[in-house]
Amino acid sequence: MREYIQTWFDTSVLWELLDPDAAVYLLAAVVVLYIGKLVNDRLSPYSLNKELTEHDNKAVALSFSGYLLGLAFILSGVLGSESSVRITGHATRDLLADIGSTILWGGIGIALLLVARFLNDKTLLRRFDNTKELVVDRNVGTGAVQAGAYIGSALIVVGAMAGDGESTFLGGLMATLVYFFLGQLSFVAFGILYQWVSRFDLHHEIEQDCVAAGVAFGMTLAAIGILLSGYIMKFDSLVGLALWFFISAFSLVTVRYLVDKLILPGKLLDEEISVDRNWGAALLEGSACIGIAFILNASL
Repeated sequence: MREYIQTWFDTSVLWELLDPDAAVYLLAAVVVLYIGKLVNDRLSPYSLNKELTEHDNKAVALSFSGYLLGLAFILSGVLGSESSVRITGHATRDLLADIGSTILWGGIGIALLLVARFLNDKTLLRRFDNTKELVVDRNVGTGAVQAGAYIGSALIVVGAMAGDGESTFLGGLMATLVYFFLGQLSFVAFGILYQWVSRFDLHHEIEQDCVAAGVAFGMTLAAIGILLSGYIMKFDSLVGLALWFFISAFSLVTVRYLVDKLILPGKLLDEEISVDRNWGAALLEGSACIGIAFILNASL
């Protein structure tokens, strides 16, 4: 009992919490987030500020929220992973080196998220113009899919950065790029599977402004990102990654079936989404998939 009391009232942790270096790291992360906002705005075919403030465009807001959240995940991975601060191949906790690493990997994260948006537009939602859906139609479903792809892609990048702590910067960058593009291929493959097991045309429903379809698919993409990231953090084998993807995809499809039969008995989940456009049912599907993703990762 005495040990518990000593631990509970230990004051040494206060000095760590009040470490001024933490404020510097936070400032560096905020700067990277702002740079990410400027770069995204510069490379977008629309004015982000105008869409968010003048037009109250919730579709653009949802997409951009996923982008910012994904970038924040990457920055948290940079600050929390010792391997991410190895620029020369030797571990260091020097403040200036850490700040430089944060800015460098933050810039890489920004670039990868923008690549993810391009690939999302050309592969996942390839049957229509994503920009038109976001800006003209203010299609929240499209924004939800983009947000899910951003978050899933960012988690895969974080998983790659948390790998071998002895790797050099170039080695870590190469691994990150390999896992990132494999993750994008996984999103496309799962999108095909999702369409195959669904009783509705996913692209058609999203293009028809069905928020429920976009929410369900977007959250499931985030779940795929969680699962792949969990594997990448622990293993290096690409053969194992392929097997883990099939296990993950099968598990998420099974969860979708269980939500249909157990949580929403009496009416088909696909009808709730495509006919009733019940985004609440879609939220249940997505939440169940994300929950199972965390449980499966814990079983690794």
